[in-house]
Amino acid sequence: MITELNLHEIIHNNNPGFEYEVALFYCLLPSEKEQEIVGRAINQREDSEKIHKIIRQTDSNAILSHLSERNLSLIDCSLETQNDAIGPADIVMTVGNTEGVESKIGLSVKYANTCTLNITGRSFITDAQISDLELRLKEYTLKYVQEMTDNYGSVNNWFRKRKPSATTNEYIDLIRDAVIKNWPYIKDKKRLLSQLYHEDSPIEFWVVKYTQDKFCVNCTPFHLGDVDFESITIAKDRTSFIAFYYKGKKIGHMQVKFNNGFIEKCKKKNADMTVEGERISFGKPFTSWNFSVEE
Repeated sequence: MITELNLHEIIHNNNPGFEYEVALFYCLLPSEKEQEIVGRAINQREDSEKIHKIIRQTDSNAILSHLSERNLSLIDCSLETQNDAIGPADIVMTVGNTEGVESKIGLSVKYANTCTLNITGRSFITDAQISDLELRLKEYTLKYVQEMTDNYGSVNNWFRKRKPSATTNEYIDLIRDAVIKNWPYIKDKKRLLSQLYHEDSPIEFWVVKYTQDKFCVNCTPFHLGDVDFESITIAKDRTSFIAFYYKGKKIGHMQVKFNNGFIEKCKKKNADMTVEGERISFGKPFTSWNFSVEE
């Protein structure tokens, strides 16, 4: 199913990862005529060559085979990137069984990672903890600027250029300590964990993952079901992650991160600090963390 809104979005949406969503949508369209229409919209994009490369990488038969195993067939599909009402799905398939009964299955499209939800850090730490961490942010920002200057010289050599930083890792570790300290005191873990795992999704969804050389379909992503929510534990994982465990099994991981880098280009009237004439704002470490369901 193609709408005018879909075509406008295909031409103009520049969100990271959208190229994978539109490539999969194209491959699942049920007719050559619809593919031709979507193909013309793709060709109006600057990254059209990349999308066509992803199309060649996409194995839609892998999805069709999973449907066939359940005696289902694909009838139609719709592009639902902007529709939050249908859970994590970017594409919704209309499928039918052998008796002609139709249902919906969503496809959550991932590339290079398996992030299924962006969530605020305020769901995991208290206002008091955030206040304490914010008080220390200036101290760590000064330390960060000194680290970058010592390692890379002029601000033009490192500002907004994703240079590795021990200071960033140290500050994120303070946040992870706060998350772990507060975890036993979160009152409604069921509500929070249900949000992380999309337990309230109105339709079933599968996870489709693109990597550099693979196309993978997981039609049975982990669900909480009737787990004992109070038995779920957390621990540090790698440099900036927190892992979630149930009965010793890792069931998910969350990246604690700054939303747009440790420091940002200042867009407000008064800069938090100035370095060699460059106006800088402190980063935002609590607004958007990445949660992923374990495969």
